[in-house]
Amino acid sequence: MMHHPHQLPRLYSSSSSSSEAVDMDPRVWRRLPQPLVDRVLACLPTPSFLRLRAACRRLYSLLYSSPFLHSHLLLSPHLPFFAFAAPSSAGHLLLLDPTRQVPSWSRLPLPLPAPVPGAGQAMFSPAAASAGLIAFLSDASGHKTLLLANPITRLLAPLPLCPSARLSPTVGLAAGPTSFIVVVAGDDLVSPFAVKNISADTFVADAASVPPSGFWAPSSLLPRLSSLDPRAGMAFASGRFYCMSSSPFAVLVFDVAANVWSKVQPPMRRFLRSPALVELGGGREREARVALVAAVEKSRLSVPRSVRVWTLRGGHGAAGGSGGGGGAWNEVARMPPDVHAQFAVAEGGRGFECAAHGDFVVLAPRGPASPVLVFDSRHDEWRWAPPCPYPYAGGIGVGGAGFRVFAYEPRLATPAIGLLDATAPAALHGMQG
Repeated sequence: MMHHPHQLPRLYSSSSSSSEAVDMDPRVWRRLPQPLVDRVLACLPTPSFLRLRAACRRLYSLLYSSPFLHSHLLLSPHLPFFAFAAPSSAGHLLLLDPTRQVPSWSRLPLPLPAPVPGAGQAMFSPAAASAGLIAFLSDASGHKTLLLANPITRLLAPLPLCPSARLSPTVGLAAGPTSFIVVVAGDDLVSPFAVKNISADTFVADAASVPPSGFWAPSSLLPRLSSLDPRAGMAFASGRFYCMSSSPFAVLVFDVAANVWSKVQPPMRRFLRSPALVELGGGREREARVALVAAVEKSRLSVPRSVRVWTLRGGHGAAGGSGGGGGAWNEVARMPPDVHAQFAVAEGGRGFECAAHGDFVVLAPRGPASPVLVFDSRHDEWRWAPPCPYPYAGGIGVGGAGFRVFAYEPRLATPAIGLLDATAPAALHGMQG
């Protein structure tokens, strides 16, 4: 594991606080018991603590206190941010905070070292995110290297090489405090010049397992005629990963415990465009639901063009089967006609990126410098985010092409990354820690 303790990043925010600073009486502050002060600090959101840590050495030292980090993990509020990232690491993430009445942007540096021209270093692209961690996948074809990173603490740790050679696989990540699961599916290299969607590899690390540093489970077989899109990613809920298959559209379901894939038919599958599976709801008190967000284009006038949101209820397909089966889709939201008219102009038929975090869903058209639409599912509100103020070549800020969006929560503590064995051999292809 690579740790850069003196390079903690700053969150550069595009918005300024509207509230005026209030001076505290130092006579009161100095008399507070230190455990009580630490308890109060542990309740701060991560961006607030990062701004405060420069106040004195003791506050900065809390970043290396295991009891404080444990308290912060339990007590700090859940932040349903979204991270916009470009392939081959553009050096930073663009973070969108949808919880404000006017969503705000900030910028967060990435812990990946910048490539040196002519040094033969591998390029890595963001592939998945969960619980404060981001998974980066090597761009080179073959046995892939996966890196797990916490951009806040600059922690970076490699997984052992993927057992199967692949070109551009689809990656899923589900992380908890003491465990994480990574799934790498499809695009099997059956020859130097041909790929097929045949199998998936699963890496499991759990503090309660042996070894706790994790292992690659036996490969699982994808359902027949699967066609995966790595840009679509995967959603995770109730011990299962979900991803889209195209031509025709189908939802692939991977039961981690059984190591088996199955299929569920999506709603209105002949009329979907840019379908995306996301995790809706969830958090510390609720379990996430799998939701499908897609544009619907049907020629019949009785079904106008729209963007709709469905959630999956009931079964998840028969274990071991591949012909569909259990589960029922329930439409929970539909984009209002006036909003859809604006969205259609921005999207221009190029498709859109989509992610969900908590009760929020973001839809980002792939057009040049397109605006980002935020849907608050709890209040059934659709609103546009302000333009991103940061230049981002090839991404949401400038070119509008090639970016991806992930559900991301900035966290000080991501103990799951500590499960990886720092001494395990991993091919970093010239990367220098």
